[in-house]
Amino acid sequence: MSNQIKHNIKFENIRFYFDDNLFLNNDFDFYMEFFDRTKILKSKDTKLSDGRGKTLIFKHHGLDLVLRHYKRGGIFGKIIEDHFFKFECYAHRARDEFNLLLQMRQLGLKVPKPIIAREVDYGLYLKQDIVIEALNGFKDLSKIIAQRPLTDFEYKLIGQMLKSFFDNNVLHTDLNIRNILLFENEVYLIDFDKCVIKSIDFTCKQKMIDRLQRSFKKEKLKNDKVYFSEYGFEILKQYALV
Repeated sequence: MSNQIKHNIKFENIRFYFDDNLFLNNDFDFYMEFFDRTKILKSKDTKLSDGRGKTLIFKHHGLDLVLRHYKRGGIFGKIIEDHFFKFECYAHRARDEFNLLLQMRQLGLKVPKPIIAREVDYGLYLKQDIVIEALNGFKDLSKIIAQRPLTDFEYKLIGQMLKSFFDNNVLHTDLNIRNILLFENEVYLIDFDKCVIKSIDFTCKQKMIDRLQRSFKKEKLKNDKVYFSEYGFEILKQYALV
């Protein structure tokens, strides 16, 4: 099973990665339209989502899409924001996440379809973006628990979804309630920046589950009206770590 991007094309200092014959095109402007934030923001259908990279949800070529710009976090991110130096371990964020999404979809895991990614080469560093399919109707867990409690069955579904990733040795480096989407008994996992498929043991799985639990509790501390059930989370753990 290959997880390599089938197609990529470079125009001077910009390289595009994609995996669909739909995008076999020699027109530079065609590719750039997926990343033209100024033009995208002018559309009445475009929505600005939360997150570090000012994520845009938009329509293009009849597709419902999400555009995310890669930005750094922490103190370092306040200084250089979106510069990723080529000598860094995770320099090619967009390409690597695109590849990982392809591989996980081949494994049957519940992740969005990657559409196109872009690297802009500035010599010593890169700036990067990725476009994925929008999961219409889905809400992340933070929005759901702000309105109502999750049912025991939903905690079970989330646990089963996480187990499918654990069984396929997916290491998610930022497992939190904003990266889990739910709609009509379907659960998806998103945001695989710096994530990998590698051999993971029970301790590693437990750490990811602990991180998720902390994100639930942190949300509850910020707003006491948030719904969170310790009992429900134990159900989640039972199915995720079985």
